[in-house]
Amino acid sequence: MNLTPRLITLLCRCGIPCTIFLYLMALFVQPIMAADTYRFLALRVSFPPETPDNETTSGNGTFDLSTTESSDRIYPFDAPPHDRAYFEAHLQALSNYYRDISQGQLTIEYDVYPQDPTASYVLDTPLIEYGNGRTRREINERVTRLFWDGIRAADAADGTTIDFSKYRAFAVFHAGLGGEAGQKLNDIPSAFIFQRDLIEFADGAIAVNNGAFQVASGMLLPEAISTNGQGGLNGTLARFFASQLGLPGLSDFENDLPAIGDWSLMDTGANNQIDAARLGLQPLRNDPESTSTNLIGFLPSRMTAWSRMQLGWLEPLEITHNDTVEIAASGSASDLPQAIRVPISATEYFLIENRISRLNIENRIPQIEFSTPHNVWLSADDYDAFIPGSGILIYHIDDAIIRASDAEKHINSHPDYKIAPAQYRRGIALEEADGLQDIGNVSASRIIQAGIISLSSIEGAPEDAFYVGNNALFGPDTSPNTRSNLGYESGITIEVLSPPGEVMTVAIRFANRLDNWPITDLNPTRESPRVIDLDRDGIKEILHSSGAWKIAGEQHSLDGLPLAFATTPAIGDLKELGFIYHRGETTRTHWRPSGTVHETVDINPPSSFSTTPVIAKFPTIAVDIWGWSDGKIEWGNFLSEIAGNIALSDAIQSLAVGNIDSDSDNELIAITSSAQIHLIHDTGQSTPLATFASPIIGSPAIGDLDRDGNDDIAVVTADGILSILDANGLAFASDPVPGGAHSPPVVADLDRDGFIEVLFGGNGKLYLYRFNAILQTEGALALPIKDGAGPIEAPPILADINNDTTPDIFAGTRGGLLYGLTAEGHTLPGFPLLVPGPILSSPLIDDLDNDSTLELIIYTANGSMHLFHLETIDPSYTGNKIIWGQLGGGPGNAGKLLQQPLEIATPTDTSLLPAARAYLYPNPIRNGDKARIRFFLLEPAEISMTIYNPLGEKIADLTHDNPMPNTDNEIAWDVADYASGLYICRLQASNSTRTEVRFIKAAIIK
Repeated sequence: MNLTPRLITLLCRCGIPCTIFLYLMALFVQPIMAADTYRFLALRVSFPPETPDNETTSGNGTFDLSTTESSDRIYPFDAPPHDRAYFEAHLQALSNYYRDISQGQLTIEYDVYPQDPTASYVLDTPLIEYGNGRTRREINERVTRLFWDGIRAADAADGTTIDFSKYRAFAVFHAGLGGEAGQKLNDIPSAFIFQRDLIEFADGAIAVNNGAFQVASGMLLPEAISTNGQGGLNGTLARFFASQLGLPGLSDFENDLPAIGDWSLMDTGANNQIDAARLGLQPLRNDPESTSTNLIGFLPSRMTAWSRMQLGWLEPLEITHNDTVEIAASGSASDLPQAIRVPISATEYFLIENRISRLNIENRIPQIEFSTPHNVWLSADDYDAFIPGSGILIYHIDDAIIRASDAEKHINSHPDYKIAPAQYRRGIALEEADGLQDIGNVSASRIIQAGIISLSSIEGAPEDAFYVGNNALFGPDTSPNTRSNLGYESGITIEVLSPPGEVMTVAIRFANRLDNWPITDLNPTRESPRVIDLDRDGIKEILHSSGAWKIAGEQHSLDGLPLAFATTPAIGDLKELGFIYHRGETTRTHWRPSGTVHETVDINPPSSFSTTPVIAKFPTIAVDIWGWSDGKIEWGNFLSEIAGNIALSDAIQSLAVGNIDSDSDNELIAITSSAQIHLIHDTGQSTPLATFASPIIGSPAIGDLDRDGNDDIAVVTADGILSILDANGLAFASDPVPGGAHSPPVVADLDRDGFIEVLFGGNGKLYLYRFNAILQTEGALALPIKDGAGPIEAPPILADINNDTTPDIFAGTRGGLLYGLTAEGHTLPGFPLLVPGPILSSPLIDDLDNDSTLELIIYTANGSMHLFHLETIDPSYTGNKIIWGQLGGGPGNAGKLLQQPLEIATPTDTSLLPAARAYLYPNPIRNGDKARIRFFLLEPAEISMTIYNPLGEKIADLTHDNPMPNTDNEIAWDVADYASGLYICRLQASNSTRTEVRFIKAAIIK
């Protein structure tokens, strides 16, 4: 990734225009270890003296070592001589700042070279040659070259003295002012140089100590920010050292504007405005008409809670239930939490911190330590003295944006998340309490008042914080509100109950969360929920590998039984209703409500369990079924009188049970790791059905798809192809879906025509197919593009929750969204539900409390469990018809549709080849499109199609080898060799009783 500086033009707080170059930084931070130490090497570099003085540069190429007071100096800060002691003072200030911000977790040790008090490494190249370039690239090249030349000069002069390998941070301080404050055309912009910059703009990492070490990054800084004492170096130094630690900038770099403003060191807070008069600091001369009391850069703001979290210096308290908490001010010595994390979804959360300016709230002037004789600001006991205000700050964190950000696509101005000109969905957005959103917004109402432009709030204002006395409520109906960045209700309300202070009280409430839900801090898992009435009281309990829970969220004791499911357990009746699971590689367990626990341990087995266990009738009696990694399949382990086994050649990936052939017994369907499907009839009796070139996703789904009286097998492969098999092998295969398949299939009659459809997850879509592997009309159910749903890995579940007699679909995403959709793909009211972790396994829907309404249970991959009473989401959700309500279609993991479909619907159009259902798509056919002629057949018939050009000449004949009645069919038409133009397709259906013809116009555009 290339690094480019972003030029930000600001109205300098000293009252003079200035420009600040900010460089981007690494986005994946390695947390600092507790009590870590950074050794910092600072090098002083100067240029040949300018004779005569060049008017386009500040200074004459050498460090200001004067000891007499300049007439231009207004305040005595960062005063010359800019010798070694001066830079040591600045590094001590840096060390003090980070010791405070990290609360003692980071120590900075430093050395300044040359060791001679007034010497510097004099480069051969004049200052002006490193100055302003004509293009952005030329600027980058010159800045990088100066850093390179400075390091090499130090190595050439003192390489035998300096052991570069002892240091983790490097800075080149050059003579003169920086481009961020200097008023001369060729002043050099300050920068943080990354290894990628050294590679692109120089010769790569800088070899030193005779090649024994390489300097790969570092800071380029001026000797001072101003000559009048009103601009300090501390802020820029602190900001760039944060880049060294790996923190990203939080500005709107695309528009050169703030995004969080002075609240953050990583935005404009590095150089926030200081009122010298409020600190009792007097100018050198008493000339009130010409002397501003504004200072910048001496007292950088504290880091936000998010930045400190990234560095491992802060662990927020996570709140997932209604609670009232006290929050200590940032940097407080209190044992109270300094930050609160309120999850919204798997990728979003609110981060709450308490920020206080004790100067404004307590009228306490910060104690500042100065160096002698340079008057460098060495330390302060309140770095937040001049933040814009005080109170509770609420940040909306969006990890999806943060993860997608890099050196060219910034966290708070990511071009892929642009929502309007100069407006972005931000990775870290400050929820401004007054709702005006004027940080970085030059058109906000507080910026333009009565036609007068004021930038006083563009970097932040007191009204941004929540507190009693300002807006104290942040909820679904406030401005701003607590919706997710995708626009969905989070159900979160945050109310601040205190005025600004050292400790503030905040109440956090959640809608649609009852009793003790959610359950958090569980074992991370990809298992799916299972429910069973463990205590026979008519109320079902919930099984999880971390234990069992009652419907109110209370843990249910299983008398010490260890639950550590490797996969989803199977529930069924093995002489008594119970559940089975395997734990570890070789231990399997059968639990029964009577309290009897039966465990078997295979001693020194040649392999381990490789499938979820199954309870199903096979061939005729309900048995427990187990698959092993060596290809062995066993059944009847807990019913030894009907035990059996078979050995296949590859590891068993998944199992299912259905009546596939024409006899009355069930068959066992086994999928192996080599993408083979076997039909197993009994001990030692198996039939290979098919082998696929692409891996099979998960388990098959079983049902009588075509209503011929025998079950069919539906599988999807990673390449996005749905295959339908019967007892004779492969019957139908679909075209691959774009982006491949990501979830196993489920089956149900979604359009109520009496036939069973197949549904599976793709990339941001659910795909719905007919029993002959033809995509259902409008059968690609797309989730909103803005949601960035990505691969849908959890098999959907289906139930009719609103009593409209049509199945509703529930599908989860990695982003922690659980969508509720109609069979046509429309969003159900109250959905999606947001949960704070990826949904990678099927949810479960069932009537747990026997109240004739349904509950929905969701497990997240990061260890949380959620229960929703559907009627509390919307009062209309009183339906209780479960269709495919959990992983595998039922509690036994058999993979079979348990609900009987409706009778086959009688078509309203009695035509053999209904005209309204015969068409070509896409139309027009553009270059690269695949053309399909779709048609519906009422009865068995032979199909033929003839293509004619505009002159009526026949140019092709197409046929369909196996058209199916009572469903849509398709014929593929390859148009690669056809010229652009209009074509006529003549489609004919014929059987023993009638013949019908349809004409379809087609346009090809190339």
